This record gives sequence, structure tokens and C-alpha cells, in this order.
Amino acid sequence: MGKGAKIVGIVEEKVTELKKYKPELTRKSDFDRFWQMAVEEIFPSNNGVPSWRIDVESREISEEYQVSFDLELEQYPYPIDKVKVYKASLEASDGTLLHGWYLHPTDADKDNKVPGLVRFHGYSSNKGKISELLLWALQGYAILAMDVRGQCGDTPDARVYSSGAFSGWLTLGLDSPIEYYYRQVYLDSIQLTEALARRPEIDPVKIGLFGNSQGGALAIVSAAILTHFAKQFRDITARIAAVNAGIPFLADMRRAYKEHNDGPWMEFDWYFRMYDPLHEREDEIFELLSYFDIMNFAPWVNCPVLVSVGLKDTACPPPTIFALYNHLNGEKEIVPYADYGHESNDNHVDKQIIFFAEKLLG
Repeated sequence: MGKGAKIVGIVEEKVTELKKYKPELTRKSDFDRFWQMAVEEIFPSNNGVPSWRIDVESREISEEYQVSFDLELEQYPYPIDKVKVYKASLEASDGTLLHGWYLHPTDADKDNKVPGLVRFHGYSSNKGKISELLLWALQGYAILAMDVRGQCGDTPDARVYSSGAFSGWLTLGLDSPIEYYYRQVYLDSIQLTEALARRPEIDPVKIGLFGNSQGGALAIVSAAILTHFAKQFRDITARIAAVNAGIPFLADMRRAYKEHNDGPWMEFDWYFRMYDPLHEREDEIFELLSYFDIMNFAPWVNCPVLVSVGLKDTACPPPTIFALYNHLNGEKEIVPYADYGHESNDNHVDKQIIFFAEKLLG
């Protein structure tokens, strides 16, 4: 090697190549309209269209249903006087009662508003422990953490599906985009984010969203939808100021399915084996999934975003995370961890703390 030649490290070499990967979005022509109609289930639009819901039992549309943004709070005794801890619940737009935790600094009130955080959890997990959330409440944030419906917390999934699915949630409701499991999960996420923003002790223009894996996906989608439709729906008050998406799931879905070696995408391996061994419905299924691929939401996100990726991740392959990252529109940073797979990374927590402090506490 000649004198002065630059030695390119393994990580730099990998990341340089991945930053070039920007596949075409897979949005269908009605992507915007599909999500506009979904948002109308929660917010009345500016043109006078009332919010509405599909009744779980009768499967009929209930006109002029008033969706609630009022968190029901029950104070929970906890021996730290600087923070108030509550059990929280919220009736989702389909009538399912969502459960979680809500913490805020003791001195936060309508005259001393604080930034709000929503922490979304990973696939097959739940709202988590109070001790995890104290990290944020003690810094001066209010933080809301709710179960994703039907997963491993206290929140059921009250929806009725017209066919069965493989064990898990990824293949629930594949007969229609309107029926698909994640449509309602995404709606739950924007509803609870708006509910946080409307609390009297919250500054609604300083809302941060974060989570790992599925949680990172829900943070991206919630920021995208609430930002994109804010002018169309005057009742949207939440203004997303920052997002941290750790090792985000549900991005560049077709490639994720092709390249995974473990994790939730294995549910589709079994689904195809049992229902469609020759993959005759493959294009149809991935067309449906395109409405939920977080890569397709990325251009709607214009707030600062911090993304992390494990370069040895076999559940959410690194190219899929870069596909999301490379389509984000605003200020953004991606942090690659060369020797990590799909796992929580304590090394990233300090970066999260600094990121949110700069964007929300500054």
C-alpha cells in the first residue's frame, strides 16, 4: 500500500455502501387517501367530515362517534417524591381499552408545562417497568408508555378478523389493508400521542417519540401521520419535535422478508408454508403490506430523527433500516453499531439522552 493511502475501516466501508441504498418507495397511488380515511376515524376533518368508527361486533360504521383523548389516570404509590406515577388507560377508536404507565415531574402543571415523551415498546413486549421510565421523568419529561394491543401486556385486541393467522401478529388480517392488524395499531399510536399532547401539564409543541424495533416503527409512523395531516385536521395539536428510532422494524418489508434469518419475519415463513407454499399470493400480500411499510412514511417526517442500526442484525437487516433513513426528509443522524445484532443497546442510551435534551429541553 502506497504512502499516504487511506485505510478504510470495516464499519466505514459498510456504512458508505449502505448510505447509497435508497430503493423506490412502494406506495400505491391511494396511499395518502388510505391514511387520510384512517385518520378520519379519530379526528374530524377541516371539511366537516365527522370522526367515525367500525363497530367491533356488528362490523358496521358508527357515524359521528366521538373518539376520546382523555387519559384515565389512577395515581400509583411510588417512593420517589420528585415524580408522580399513574396507571393510565385510554379507550381506542375501536373501543378497546389500552393500558400503560404515565409519569411526570411532581412540579409539572398547567403553569409549568414540560416536554412530553411517548415510549413505544418492541414486538411481543409491553409497556415496561416504572424503573425504565424514571430515567426520563427525572430529567424533566412527562412520559407515556402504553401496551400495543394484543401483545404481552394488559391490553387485549378486541378486533374481529375474517381469517386465521400464524402465531404472532404479523399475519393477522391479511385479507384487506383495512382489516390488517397494524392499521389499528398505528391509529392507537397517533391517538395516544395526541392524548399526551392535550394533557394540561404538557407543552404540545415539544413532543418526542422513541422506541426500539417495533417501537421505533411506531415512533416513525406516528410522527409521519401527525405531521402530514396536521393542516387537514385542525384537532391535531401534537407537534412532533424529535424522534429516536432504534433498530426500527417494519421497514423495506419485501427485502426484510427476503434477508431475515430470525425474528418476527419467520411468521411469514410459516404462513407461506401453511397457506401459500408456492407463493402465489406473494405480490398481493406485499402490496397490502406496502400501506404499513415505514419506509413509505419516511418522507412525511420532517423533525430531527436519530436512528440506530446493528450491522449484524438478522431480524431487521441493516439495508432495510438505511432504506428508511435515506428517505427521511429532515435533520437526521444514523448511528451504526458494528458488532450488535437486533438487541437493546445500552451504549445508545447516552446518545438518546443528549439528543432529546438538545431538541426538547434546550
